[in-house]
Amino acid sequence: MAKLSEQELRKEISSGNLKTLYVIYGDEKYLVKKYTQAVIRKAVGKEPSGFDYFQLSSETPLEEIFDASQQIAVFSERKCVNVTDYDINSLSESDMKELEIFLPEISPTTVLIFSMPTLDTSSRKKKDTKGKTKFTKFLAAAEKYGSVIQLDKIGDIALEAQLIKWAEKNGAKLGKINASKIIALIGTDMNSLKNEVDKLSAYVKDGEITAETIELLCVKNSETKAYNLSKYITKNDYNSTYKELDILFGQNERPEIILGGISSAFVDIYRAKAAMESGKSIPAAAKELKYGSREFVLKNASYTAAKYSSETLKAILDAILEADIKMKSTRSDARILIETLVARILLIIKEDR
Repeated sequence: MAKLSEQELRKEISSGNLKTLYVIYGDEKYLVKKYTQAVIRKAVGKEPSGFDYFQLSSETPLEEIFDASQQIAVFSERKCVNVTDYDINSLSESDMKELEIFLPEISPTTVLIFSMPTLDTSSRKKKDTKGKTKFTKFLAAAEKYGSVIQLDKIGDIALEAQLIKWAEKNGAKLGKINASKIIALIGTDMNSLKNEVDKLSAYVKDGEITAETIELLCVKNSETKAYNLSKYITKNDYNSTYKELDILFGQNERPEIILGGISSAFVDIYRAKAAMESGKSIPAAAKELKYGSREFVLKNASYTAAKYSSETLKAILDAILEADIKMKSTRSDARILIETLVARILLIIKEDR
């Protein structure tokens, strides 16, 4: 058995030679949901019998999962058990041992799926002396007896192509540049992007999704708002910076999203600075760094980059990295961490001037 790529998973589903165990997880929740449903349909059909399909939750006791996975299929060749968002990291050591012992005992006519459509399985959880979480140990055991699939964010070019396909399926037209504009406004979450393309397609009916339509209907997401916070920071505008930050926290935006937006903005600025200092044009740098039709992001960043030295930008990225490590490894108040980071960046910028 093995850890599969997305392409390998598609081939396995298409072949019909399903394993008895699947663990489907990753940052791209849209794909996690998509392939979980694909495995279920291949195992027990589009309308499975209640006797041969069990949908279990994170609250289900392990014993019930074990029992359901060892029963014999009644009305189809296979039985499918889908367990969603099961927090392996919260299991006791004894439960972990029972789970590892059970994996090779799954009925050969059962397809057991551990799917993580919303659960964060990141490494922020408690680790042992070897730096492993219970979830990473579970993955290692699962690879021995089934298929493990990690579905993370896809690149911008592939994402643009996906948006264009969704629009075509809806009977609408969408160009690459406008697909990029949607991503710039909405972010990279495929669930959100799918909803936006469906909404835009319905609005234009069989017509074309234009830049004007996108500006009219698309609502900026958390990542975009956090990214835009950097504009006030780079202008050394204290009042607007903290006002915008207060709005973001007031809207209950996740601290890691805010930090990610600030980080992305300054990474773009640093990349633009590096390109300028090396004598490379912005279009050439954008192509090399795979910005695709988002070249305008690097171009806009170059205007800001011209104001600062490389040393200043390196100091800012060091401060961001330090805040990121603290957020992931300590129990410090996330808001205080971000407010402190913003203050440090503003101070670094002030000293540069």
